[in-house]
Amino acid sequence: MMPGMIPEDEAGRANIPYRYVGILAVLIAIGGIIIAWLGGQGILPINPGVALGMSILLATILVCCAAAILQGTFASRIADYGDMEIRYDEAMEHFENEEWENALLIFTELAGPKMDHKRGTFYAAVCYEKLNDWENVKKYIKAYLTLKKDDAEAWEILARAERSMFEYEASEEALDRAARIRGN
Repeated sequence: MMPGMIPEDEAGRANIPYRYVGILAVLIAIGGIIIAWLGGQGILPINPGVALGMSILLATILVCCAAAILQGTFASRIADYGDMEIRYDEAMEHFENEEWENALLIFTELAGPKMDHKRGTFYAAVCYEKLNDWENVKKYIKAYLTLKKDDAEAWEILARAERSMFEYEASEEALDRAARIRGN
């Protein structure tokens, strides 16, 4: 990426940090108020009404343009979400038929490299558990637990994985966490 260019996400869409747009709009409005006040005091040779109106207009245009871009970004992702749901349903069909390898391929695809798809990450861990691949169970269930910390079943899966890897102390801690979540 070249300096000064807007960063892009994985799909090549502009990734504008929208919180900065809001901060910029507030700064423009406050700056306009200050300039209008200075114009009203006679310090700056400017009509205070025009300065205030222009700053409010500029801030409003900035916020509206950012909102339109954001709406377009979300609208362009609807197809992606639809495809993901179709793939998830396909994976669940394999899962329910105990076709662990086929389900696992799709769940790991859904989880992605960031492992930020909750259901995909959780079910990938369950598939790895069915296949007795304890290192990957631990990897995926820990990623899931960063997304959803209060899932007792996930803590129990982590405990089983750690016990299978002879990490008994960590396994007990995970079981204790699951019990606290369940209220036992």
